[in-house]
Amino acid sequence: MAELLLTTVNGQVIRLHTEMPEPEVVFQGSADEALMGICTDEDLLFVASLGRIYQLRREDWKILKKTRLYRPSPDFHQMNIYDGLLYATATRRNQIWVYGRDLRLSKKVNIDPPDPHRRVRYKKNYNHINAIVRHQGEFYINLNWLGTKQYGDSGVLKTDPEFRETGKFKYGWESHDLQFAGSSMLAICSTSGKDKKILHPNRSGLMVDGHLVWEHDPDASFCKGLCYDEKHIFVCGGKKAERTRRKQTSGIIYVLDRNTYEPVKTIEHEKIRGLRGAIVI
Repeated sequence: MAELLLTTVNGQVIRLHTEMPEPEVVFQGSADEALMGICTDEDLLFVASLGRIYQLRREDWKILKKTRLYRPSPDFHQMNIYDGLLYATATRRNQIWVYGRDLRLSKKVNIDPPDPHRRVRYKKNYNHINAIVRHQGEFYINLNWLGTKQYGDSGVLKTDPEFRETGKFKYGWESHDLQFAGSSMLAICSTSGKDKKILHPNRSGLMVDGHLVWEHDPDASFCKGLCYDEKHIFVCGGKKAERTRRKQTSGIIYVLDRNTYEPVKTIEHEKIRGLRGAIVI
């Protein structure tokens, strides 16, 4: 099938071949902080913990550069690199941070919160930005919160290359890791649980072009990482647990047929903790 690089809740980057699922830990950050964002650019790998970004050499996974440890943490989530610029979602700050390939921070872009007339307040009036991708010259920014209520509708903000808004629309709920596969827009729809007073259907799975095309048990796992190759889509996450126990939960990968969205296999391994990001290499 494919070879994946996966980021985990216990600070690891894992290389996994989906046909021979014996994982290899290629990088260990701080075990106290989850790794989230992951992307490649030629011979380099970029990974983000909640409070720091690392640049690794793909040949031997050696750290070449890293940012300072930001405190308070910006809560980096997913990120992507385009034309030598790294775009990282600074979720707690409600911003996009733009870096050069050398990890020099060039600018911070403010994203309007759900209520633009009020100040940004973490978990009160912010978007919980989860991902940023570029498609046909525009940025698509994944807004886990479209409104001012948590556990509700999600949406997408479209901007031009200078981050001027060109559109905004509803897309799923509790969404994570927006991607484009050809012309189709993919996102994970997640469910925190009935005990959270959710404001959306108690359903979890993969949304493609506005339709939930595949579902998994919303009470069993929570997914945050998404990637694909020519034949398959890989939806990655972890078994559900209270926040204080998440570092002990096992990771899970749902493998889907890219054309039919039918399940092909499910991968679990005792050595893999909960997954937060994924790319195909």
